[in-house]
Amino acid sequence: MNVEFNSDSALGTKEYWDQHYDVELTNFDDTGDEGCVWFGRNSENRMLKFVRENVPSDAPIVEMGLFCADCDQLSPGSRLLSFLAILTGDQRSQGYTKLCGLDYSERAIELCRKTSNQQLEGKEVPEINFQTADILSDLNETQSQLCHKHDVVLDKGTWDAISLNGDRMLRLAQYRSAVLSLFRESGEKRYFVIFSCNFTGDELVDLFKCEALNFFQEIPTQSQMTFGGKTGVTTTGVVFKVS
Repeated sequence: MNVEFNSDSALGTKEYWDQHYDVELTNFDDTGDEGCVWFGRNSENRMLKFVRENVPSDAPIVEMGLFCADCDQLSPGSRLLSFLAILTGDQRSQGYTKLCGLDYSERAIELCRKTSNQQLEGKEVPEINFQTADILSDLNETQSQLCHKHDVVLDKGTWDAISLNGDRMLRLAQYRSAVLSLFRESGEKRYFVIFSCNFTGDELVDLFKCEALNFFQEIPTQSQMTFGGKTGVTTTGVVFKVS
């Protein structure tokens, strides 16, 4: 595996995110500020487009980790929640009805519940199910609630954060195993959708492709940047199909 990992960072620790969401909750309670779009609206729209075009509205979907690596002090949790709120109130597809948001920071879950209630106020839509759990260690304790129940697992920065601390290969194995444990045991349309700002598409395929996860497609972007004579993208989106 030829993937270069970043050095350890506080962004890969639960303590950092608990403190981060303490500030976010205070801001929301004081001013109603939900924060910005993590990875930008371009990434959010690309993920939405894939889900709308490929996933039935009654499919069970879980957002794996509402925390993610911080970039320019954006507010990841509230915007990931916004993504779920958009899906459940989605008029284009009659609304997604079975959504779950998972995070290891209880403060992140609290913020997500508050922003969700605000965004969906007055709408007759199913409630989003939020669960607090450390995806790398708690699945055995929460297995009856979380495991083998989903057709789609979404990651918009979660692996990025996990990869910023500790034994990377061990954490990769734990994370990939956790991802697979969330899927239902059968189904034709089971997808793992991952967005990253730290890894290229080829690197994500190298990291996650296995017997049970087959590369399905890259989610293209029309937004590019050029620096030092080289052209690239700020985020990469890759979809794996579960076999």
